[in-house]
Amino acid sequence: MKTAMSSFDILAVVAELQHMIGARVNKVFQPAGRELRVALHLPGRGREDLVIEAGRRLHLTSYPKKAPLTPTTFAMTLRKYLRNARLESIEQLGFDRIVMMRFERGGERYTLVAELFSRGNVVLTDSEGVILAVMSPGRYSTRALVGRAKYEPPPQRLNPFELTAEELREVLNAGGREVVKTLAVNLGLGGTYAEEVCLRAGVDKGSREVSEEEAERLRRVLEELRESAGREPVVVLRDSTPVDVTPLRLEVYSGFEVREVESFSRALDELFVMQEHSEGAGEALSRYEQERRRLIARLKAQCETLRGHLRRGRELMELGDLVYRHFKLVEGVLDTLRRARERYSWEEIEERLGRAGGETPVVRLHPERGVVVLRLENREVELDIRRSAAENAGEFYERGKKLRAKALGAKEAVLRTVRELRELRSREPEVQEKPVKRVRRKREWYEKFRWFFSTDGFLVLGGRDAVTNEVLVKKHMERGDLFVHADVHGAPAVVIKAGGREVPESTVQQAFDFAVAYSRAWKQGVASARVYWVKPEQVSKRAESGEYLPKGAFVVRGRRNYGAGSTRVAVGVVFQDDMPRVIGGPPEAVAAKAEAYVVLVPGRVKSGELAKVLRARLAERLGERGRAVAALPVEEFLAFIPPGSGEVLEE
Repeated sequence: MKTAMSSFDILAVVAELQHMIGARVNKVFQPAGRELRVALHLPGRGREDLVIEAGRRLHLTSYPKKAPLTPTTFAMTLRKYLRNARLESIEQLGFDRIVMMRFERGGERYTLVAELFSRGNVVLTDSEGVILAVMSPGRYSTRALVGRAKYEPPPQRLNPFELTAEELREVLNAGGREVVKTLAVNLGLGGTYAEEVCLRAGVDKGSREVSEEEAERLRRVLEELRESAGREPVVVLRDSTPVDVTPLRLEVYSGFEVREVESFSRALDELFVMQEHSEGAGEALSRYEQERRRLIARLKAQCETLRGHLRRGRELMELGDLVYRHFKLVEGVLDTLRRARERYSWEEIEERLGRAGGETPVVRLHPERGVVVLRLENREVELDIRRSAAENAGEFYERGKKLRAKALGAKEAVLRTVRELRELRSREPEVQEKPVKRVRRKREWYEKFRWFFSTDGFLVLGGRDAVTNEVLVKKHMERGDLFVHADVHGAPAVVIKAGGREVPESTVQQAFDFAVAYSRAWKQGVASARVYWVKPEQVSKRAESGEYLPKGAFVVRGRRNYGAGSTRVAVGVVFQDDMPRVIGGPPEAVAAKAEAYVVLVPGRVKSGELAKVLRARLAERLGERGRAVAALPVEEFLAFIPPGSGEVLEE
């Protein structure tokens, strides 16, 4: 299974990502040590997340990882230079596993370099190639990846797609290696693609020399692969399990099931997410089992020690009691042995004891230790001849007490291990579901404007700027619609789409509120302003003689129907096929449709922070369904907040 991208994979992905040129950087995150997520906004498409894992992969992702609570220094530095920067180009360096992404912001140019070979790295440079930030600083034999040094890529290998047939033949015949190995290693194709080239060209992959004609066939196949890369990306499956993803159908996988996918980048995303999920779950389970076995083994040893201390302590206490029950007998034997030792040797004493036979309780002597073994109530008891019966009994009791104390310590150790096991079991890894995919919602045509649906079901549209004002009036305002405008300089053009129906007063009033809320009246902090409506035929782009109308401005002639609108806006959430969608507009209109909403008025909280507050409050109110709301980009909420600052009035 593919665990890292090859040079050919990178070639295909870079070609596919050309549609991202023009995207702007929103933010940069570092969710893992060697992984970056660049959040981009692409005009006409919305948010895209580019994942870069040093030494491994680069592609768009639909499974963005959560950002850490505290951004890393590297991520913060990238944000400093790249926030709101425009992506100007994305290129592969030669045929190496290096991708160069060039950005422009405020006339300054930066290059983000993703090194996807070996351990890999990510480097940010200025327009002169001087390093501004590096993920993993280090000095190497041919270059230094440290701040303020000039960025130098590693020595480049030959690009197989730029070689003539004769040059290709020279390379393949020079080393005496198999053709497939030279293609895979020296020319950087990797094993799978090297075998594919040999197979398509009809060249024995194990041969160590190629003819001119074979070299030409190999060159043509290389050209075909480059031109076909990305045209028909597929997932290769074995027993319904993905084993590889490729930017085109390969003959080496002719015996496998393949599934077409919309893009090679998305296919890589699915593969690596599946791998990461599987590896992560497997590693977690392995660590859990290893720790569980260690604790169980320790618990068994501790229990055995505890049982031993308790058993031996009990035995010693019983021996002390036994001595006291036969105190006179024990004291007599010990006294007799001590007096006999004054007159006889141990050999003579043992001989006399042997002649006594069963008439004595003495079982045997251990002269070397000064110990006598007595049989008392069918139990053998070792006694120190040099001590009295009371001293021997006291020694048994003292040793028994010490073992009881040790048993208490052993019991505490057992309880600690039991607690550790219980805690470990509470953290037993669950069978994790595949990470939730962020599904791109198909946007409606009217979402390029400000919009809402009135309580009567009428679509109301408003311009976002001079350009969309112009487009709205010229392309989307039709006979029967109503044109609405606030008497505030720079107010947006607003159109009520009648659709052949008569527009009721309730919808007109909501359009009045909408026109005022998204005008400069919001920034000025006023509560209300005058608004009027007219018919489409009263709105013209033709100025009076000698006058000029700028883009987005219009002349209104004839009678105007005046009213007043308020600066209150609601932002809420509706669910479509269990997917959350943010809506906004006049409170009455939003309240009629949203499962939860928040009303805003002009205030002091900046719109960016206010959008985060909205997302958090709506997610909290929606309970379990709120998790999907919390995962929405903050831009979804920001789109419905009027320009300027505001605050929450009610929920």
